[in-house]
Amino acid sequence: MNKQLSEAIAKVQTLSDHEQSEAAALLFEFLDQEQPDISLTPEQIAEIERRLSDDEPYATDEEVRAVFGRLTK
Repeated sequence: MNKQLSEAIAKVQTLSDHEQSEAAALLFEFLDQEQPDISLTPEQIAEIERRLSDDEPYATDEEVRAVFGRLTK
């Protein structure tokens, strides 16, 4: 166990039973989360960064209104 986790557990042990239960529930929730095994290539990361930095809107406000207007009639 690393030092930081050891210190956190020592601090949790000073809490009331109710607070310890809440802390344990949070820890179990964290541990039970599925961690997807996702890895991106440098090219994929670069493409994502390029697209996020693009300030051009995909459609103008007028184009969006026109599409929604046709869909809601």
